[in-house]
Amino acid sequence: LLIGFLGMFVGAIVFYYLSMNKKEKKLHETLMFLVAVTSAAAYYLMWSGFGVVKKTDSAGKERLVFFAHFIERLLTTPLLLYSICDLTNAAKGETVMILGLDMLMVASSTIGATQLRPWKWFWWTVGIAFFVLLALQVWSLYSKAKESGNSYAAGLQVLVMILLVSFIVYPTVWVLGEEGLQAISINMESGLYVLVDLVSKIVFGLYLLFAVLGSEEQDSEGA
Repeated sequence: LLIGFLGMFVGAIVFYYLSMNKKEKKLHETLMFLVAVTSAAAYYLMWSGFGVVKKTDSAGKERLVFFAHFIERLLTTPLLLYSICDLTNAAKGETVMILGLDMLMVASSTIGATQLRPWKWFWWTVGIAFFVLLALQVWSLYSKAKESGNSYAAGLQVLVMILLVSFIVYPTVWVLGEEGLQAISINMESGLYVLVDLVSKIVFGLYLLFAVLGSEEQDSEGA
């Protein structure tokens, strides 16, 4: 958790610096800063013990629920997806649909983490259903952008894959970790969450700003 906090904190500083050094069109730098600073705050809360609650299951065993992590995802994943929507010039209706499905997906897993059997598995299944719908919507946006000759199409594929893979890993860790089967240790669960978060937020943001938007700006200057 401390590694997660430090990684997000450093990322927030980098994104803030990039935002302040850009005179105009700094939307994506601002979004990535908000994502990183929110995640840093959540990891600090969990590391200090305030973002974690204990739940007693039907067998009388105590389980840890990283509540701050669910709230953080509810706040940050819509910002990441909004970047995709902006790059693909998505219509307002498409954007609202994608952000809404994402929030419903995260909310379902959050509710599931607080429930006992069999309801927690019901909410996990509901979350997976929302993920499938979300993945179809996001991939449709990318496909349309590619077909229309969108200048960001090549980089968009990488960004979309980073998000979709991370959205698959989250519920998988949920099932294997404290909220689910307890098949992996709490340290492994935390480590997996940290790794996925750093990739889906910091690596995503750096690739977006330097490889996707950065190359486009260089081409514009060259022209």
